[in-house]
Amino acid sequence: MIRLPDFATHYYLRETGPFRSLSELPAGSEDPVFQDILTRHQRDPGYRRRYGRNYIGVRREVEARLRELFVARGGKPRRDHPFYLVLGESPWFRDLNANQGELRIPLSELDPEVTSLTYPDSFIALTRDDKPYYNQVFLLNEVSRLVTRFGIPANDHEIPYERYWETDFELYIEVQLWATPPNFKA
Repeated sequence: MIRLPDFATHYYLRETGPFRSLSELPAGSEDPVFQDILTRHQRDPGYRRRYGRNYIGVRREVEARLRELFVARGGKPRRDHPFYLVLGESPWFRDLNANQGELRIPLSELDPEVTSLTYPDSFIALTRDDKPYYNQVFLLNEVSRLVTRFGIPANDHEIPYERYWETDFELYIEVQLWATPPNFKA
């Protein structure tokens, strides 16, 4: 029997703090913040995340579709761009950066009206169509059925970040939070 996680984890860089969105950068891909992280891996060996130059533009398109699908399912987002978490935890995501922080939020504290899920990461789920869970947004009350039907990816400790694009990138179930998280003080 699959054990259903009862929390979601938000990973973030400690120096910037939690619950930030690259999609909200005013200058998009030309923003100095994005330009800095675009090449950070070249100067910081503990930073393993990589972005393409057009990442923010594509991310915004994916988020617009994600939001549209969530609203069609009855969601009531309070933000244009979500904050990202994973269902349970992900060693792969946690270890992307040496200075990674994490916050766990019990699923019981998430508001179903502003919480959606994709299987797997939304970037993959909404840009491909070769699996039955792609191009879908799931609701918080569907977590149990989703996990029962498709399982929880358990291979994230096996995929090195440097070569993840050569895989199906099914490493975790992504949780999107379309409002400021509960009990969070900015």
